[in-house]
Parts: sequence; structure tokens; C-alpha cells
Amino acid sequence: MLQTAHRGNNHELFDGMAPSLRNLSQKVSQMRPKAACLRRRSLVHSSWDSDAGPTDLLPLSTILGKPPQGSDAEPEALVVVSVARSPPSLMPLPPNSLGPNLISHISTFSSPSAIPSSLQGEILANRHLIDHFDQILSEHLTIHIHGTVNQFREYVLPLAYQHRGILHALLGLSACHFRLSGKSKNQQFVALSLRYRSSALHYLGSLVSNEEISGLTTSEEEYALVMIFLLVLHDVCETGVSSHGVRLTGVAFLCKRLACPTNSSTRSKTSMFLISALAWLDVLRSFSSVEKLAYSEDVRKCVRDHGSLSLHTLVGCPPVIFHRIGRVFNAAKSYLGGDLPLDRFQVLLDEAEKFFRSWDPDQAVYPTGNQEWKQLAEAYRHACLLRIIRLPGHFTVPREDPRIRASVSAILDVCADIHRDSAFYKRLLFPLFLAGAETSSPHQLHYANSCIDEIKHLTGFPHPAMTKLLTKIWEERRTNTNAFPLTAINLQAFSELLHSQQSFLFF
Repeated sequence: MLQTAHRGNNHELFDGMAPSLRNLSQKVSQMRPKAACLRRRSLVHSSWDSDAGPTDLLPLSTILGKPPQGSDAEPEALVVVSVARSPPSLMPLPPNSLGPNLISHISTFSSPSAIPSSLQGEILANRHLIDHFDQILSEHLTIHIHGTVNQFREYVLPLAYQHRGILHALLGLSACHFRLSGKSKNQQFVALSLRYRSSALHYLGSLVSNEEISGLTTSEEEYALVMIFLLVLHDVCETGVSSHGVRLTGVAFLCKRLACPTNSSTRSKTSMFLISALAWLDVLRSFSSVEKLAYSEDVRKCVRDHGSLSLHTLVGCPPVIFHRIGRVFNAAKSYLGGDLPLDRFQVLLDEAEKFFRSWDPDQAVYPTGNQEWKQLAEAYRHACLLRIIRLPGHFTVPREDPRIRASVSAILDVCADIHRDSAFYKRLLFPLFLAGAETSSPHQLHYANSCIDEIKHLTGFPHPAMTKLLTKIWEERRTNTNAFPLTAINLQAFSELLHSQQSFLFF
């Protein structure tokens, strides 16, 4: 049974669910003229089983103008979701009925060609979106080189073939990226991504409800975490501002439960990947607002000690750097909350700055022998220094300070040293954003913007929120006569753009 202490976390998830569903309902309604074949359903259901969900989801074959296999005409809509409330039976699919990529995905199961029969139709109908996620999108979301694995292919896709909510979250993200990356200008992809996302939210709500009533199995806990992760990535792809920040916070207790099990041997590789990814997003959003740091020190220690490979190949940040900046943000949160006096906080900041300045990337352990790991580590090290210098106040240090100028230059030098075709280059986005926001040099800003634009082009993620914020920062500098103008980590700049339950994120 669920412990009473966890109920508050579940209510955070419930509280954040309704506004998202209402907004999605409004967006879908607005898309009706462009997607008349999508019959609108109510987004509110009194009870949702983990294997039941909304119907009338549009197959990709309809959007692409291709008739479904075995059909001479395109139907108005294709109902592919089973509403049976009994556990799905497993049935083998004929190998020839699946594309080579799907066969490769399913080979991760103990029975290579077995998937829940209730999902077979949807998987076949949406094989193009699944292939897009596997072959293109997942490669943008991780550092996949010789000697490493694509963690999205390794851990996320197998779960999508097990659980409809995860499949819908994945399809929603893939449809969103398919359009935004320029693969198609068809606006029906917008409606498709919204409907799949709303469906995934319902399944997530079902798991949360089960947690309230009877608790979740370890597998169900992983289902919840991967849906949160995919939903947040959907927001990052679409706008760069996540409305699912409240749910990122709400599953903090699940991350701690999986990170600190009674028997550590039960901690799976999938769990470690999800814990590392969500803990990273928690730290990332704290760069803009330390008050939003929600994950415990135990979770970050677990990532440092056991999730090194997951975090490294996901974002390129060395786990020891991730853990140390998390400690700084935790102290900053305590200071702002009145629980840590300024003198003690300043001592901690001085120690952290000394650590980052003396940290030697040559002494770290990396997934492979590629030189780019060290270069990327240097970029993250200087990104953390830029943040620490700005604490505890934002305007106490001018951007012309030699320490700021040195870190900005170091990040831009790393960008110049890593080839733009490298799998590592796209992971420079966050350090580049901080460098572009902190530089006082127009030519450095021009170079930073050039690098950011290249990453946008390479990944197909437009990052409109980041672009808007950088533009706002530099417009403010041109008009503000204050000696200490707006900087990237000025909370006032973020609060003007974000609501209290939103998070400024990019990946």
C-alpha cells in the first residue's frame, strides 16, 4: 500500500493534470477545420484502465494520404485502440508484417515477435512515426557513437511496445518533431500529436490513481517515469517551456523510491536511465530558478554513483559535475527559503567555485576514448561557474568581470574545437545559451547564435522560448543604462515568461 507521506506528491500530479487536459482540448478543437477526420472526444473520463483509452486516433497512413494495408480506400478514421479491461494477451505477429526496424525493436523481448495483441494494430498503423523516433529523433536526443548504446532505443521503445500510454506519448512526440523538423508541413500532425499527448496524460492519470489506491509495481513505476519524460520532451520540442514541470516534481518520490530500493540489485538499467534523465531535467530547470529543485540529494548521489553511463551518454555532463552543481542549488534553495544564513551559503559557494576551477577533466572516466567527452565536460564546467558567480545575487558581478569573460570564451572555444557533424556538438546547446546570455561582446554573441542555429537545424528542435529569451536579454542591454544589465539567470526575466508551474527547459 502507498505510504501516507506520498499522497501529497500524487495530489501535485492530479492538480497539474486538469489544466493541461483543458488546454489540450482547446488546441484540438482549434485544429478541427484542418483535421476534420478527427472526431473530438471528451478528455474527461471517470475511470481509465491501464490498457484502456480514447479511440479514433488517426493512423499515419491517413495523414500521409496512403490507404491502410489491405484497403482500396482511405477510411474517415481508424479505431485502433482496444478498450478491453482484461490484461492483453500476447500473440505472435507474422515477421513479414513488420518492417525491419520494428522487428529489431521487438527483438529486445524474450519472445522476439510477441507484443500485446491490443497494440498490434496501432504499431502497424503508426510504423512511420515509430521509425522516425527510432532512426532520427532518438539519435538527436542522445550521444550515440561507436561504443555506446542508443538509450532511447534500448529502454524506451521496448516499454512503448508494452504499454499504450507510453506508445501514445512516444507517437505524440514523434508527430510533433516530424512536423517541426520539416519532414512535413501537414498541419494534421499538430492535431495528431495533441491527441496522442492527451491520451498519454489519461494513462498517466490512471497510474497515479492506482498509486493512490494500492501502490504500483516496479514496472508500473517505470511506465509512469517514462511517460513523464516523453511528455516533457514533447514540450521541449514544441516550445521549450514545459507545462509538465509539476509532474516532473510530482514523480520525485518515485525517483527516490527507485534510486534507493531496499535491495539495490532490483535497480534496473531502465530505471537508472529514467532517474538520470529526470534528475538532470530537475537540475537544468534549477539553473533558472533554484526554488524548483525537487529531487533529493539521495537521487543525485545515485546518479553520480550508479548512473554515470546513462547521464554521460544522454547529455555529456560528467556525473560529478552534475552532483556538485545540484548541491549548490540545494543550498541556494535553503538560503532563499531562510534556512541557511548568508555567511554559510557564501562559504559553500566559495568551496564550489574552487572545486570547479580545480576540476581536471583528464582525471575523469568517460564512456569511450573520444576526445570530445573532455571538451564537452569543459563546457559544462564553465556553465556551472557562470551560474555560481551569479549567486547569491544577480547584479553584484558585472558581465565584464574577468571570470565571466574567461568562462564565456572557454565555452565558445569548445564549440570551435568540436566538429559540427559530431554527435557531441548538439549537447553544447545549454552551455552556448549561457555564454550567449553572459557575453558582452557582439561578435561572441554572433558566434554563439550561429552555433545555436546550427544545433537547431541539426536536431529539428526550434527552441522558441530560448530564442525569445536571448533576444529579450540583448534588447534589454541595448536600452538599459544600468551598469549591471539583464543576464540569463536573472529570475525576473524568467518570471516574465513563465507561470509558476512551468519550467524553462531544452535538451
